[in-house]
Amino acid sequence: MIRVGVVRLKDYEGWIRSLGYDREWIVQAVQADVYRSLVIESAQAGMFSLPLTYDSYLVIINAVDLEGFRDVVNKLSNRAPVALATYIGLGPSYLEAVEKLRPLTEEIEGSLGEGLEDTVAVHLDLDGYNELISNKGLRYVGEIMGAALDKVRRISAEYGGLAYYAGGDNIICFVPYEGLEGFLNDVRAKDFKVGVGIAPRPRDALKLAAQALDVIRRGRQNDKALVVRVLKSRPRAEVD
Repeated sequence: MIRVGVVRLKDYEGWIRSLGYDREWIVQAVQADVYRSLVIESAQAGMFSLPLTYDSYLVIINAVDLEGFRDVVNKLSNRAPVALATYIGLGPSYLEAVEKLRPLTEEIEGSLGEGLEDTVAVHLDLDGYNELISNKGLRYVGEIMGAALDKVRRISAEYGGLAYYAGGDNIICFVPYEGLEGFLNDVRAKDFKVGVGIAPRPRDALKLAAQALDVIRRGRQNDKALVVRVLKSRPRAEVD
């Protein structure tokens, strides 16, 4: 099972209206600060956060205990301009977990910690990014990344996963373990390197995905799709 959380800013529109007309720069600055705080706090607890609409944020939780998620939300509330609403979702895929969100309360916590699977993080990296910018320009590269992101989002959704643009030439996906092979078969492209990390905690899975990409860059693997898995019986990661 997959476990995710959502943090939403309550009365977001009311807060924006209270700022007057010369407000857009304030809104953007505050949103950036809230998101930055959430990313840092959730990473320190072993989770990973990404924006949904910038008044709501998705937190990949999985094996991290819910108390850790609560602590992150409590710390974030000190920086947010309004009160926060907190939700939790559990399902066999990331899409279903998001669709089954419900308010996090003490009563439901006991039913949300069993049968959790490892986090599978997929990191796609465009080959020749800097050369493309130099030769074709930023607009051309932006169009390539936009088209790639649309494709990856569509494919990841077919396997119950989520994808988001991580900046530069990077796209990151979270997919259920049972859908990983099919996802990789469908998403591979000659212009992208694909690193995969598998670990109980989302932050660790992303770290291993980055390690996988590094192995590919060093030419240790002919196949562009490389899986790195943490074995609980060993202190170090195994590269398959």
